[in-house]
Amino acid sequence: MTDSTSVHLRIVRELLLSSPPGQFDVILEDLRELLSSPPNEWIEKIRMEYNTLTGRQALFQTTPVKSEDPLGLQEGMKLHIDKYYSGKGVQCNYVIDSSFSSDSVCSILLYAERIQLQQYHAGSWTAKYNITKNDNNILCIKGKAILHAHAFENGNVQLKTTVEFPSVEITSKNVFQQIQIWDESLVESLTVMYDEISSDTLKKFRRVMPVTRTRFDWNLLGHRGIRQLGAEVQKEKGR
Repeated sequence: MTDSTSVHLRIVRELLLSSPPGQFDVILEDLRELLSSPPNEWIEKIRMEYNTLTGRQALFQTTPVKSEDPLGLQEGMKLHIDKYYSGKGVQCNYVIDSSFSSDSVCSILLYAERIQLQQYHAGSWTAKYNITKNDNNILCIKGKAILHAHAFENGNVQLKTTVEFPSVEITSKNVFQQIQIWDESLVESLTVMYDEISSDTLKKFRRVMPVTRTRFDWNLLGHRGIRQLGAEVQKEKGR
């Protein structure tokens, strides 16, 4: 392998591992056109690395409980997914693993994605929880959630958020109650953040005075109405 080939493969690897949800193969096809085709075996190795990195390997886990389920969480996990991750177009699965580490009771990996490339958006939610016992032999849970969203209609914006959940004491019966509290808190904070982004942050990325010397109108409702009207016009033309 030449130094040039090694550099190209390293670049390809970084690009593939940075792929937005549902777009690993889309980016791979673009890279195949730009570079000499990498070996298929090497590509599959990177795919496995990507699935592990993002938590997406949970979707392919036919047996969601590894080793054993010491706290009897499987039924609660199924109910949790049915309640919060069963929307249209959502794929979701989980893994409960009691062989995580010597000081851990069990770990939970939950992965969900909604890929709508024809509608120009995609997103994934990866949550990892670790349940341990403290010095007083009381169950504790801590975790982390990673949200990755990508929208590319009339622009291209990616948002990736990682939130750490501090350790709190629980019982085996309120594991999912605590997870729900964390999820709702995260969604609430994200809703506020997205409102600020649409009305303030993205606005700052644009010129205050465009090259046309005409100030840009940032009336969100007005622009949404124009887009919807344009879509309806195109729909009528297609009939």
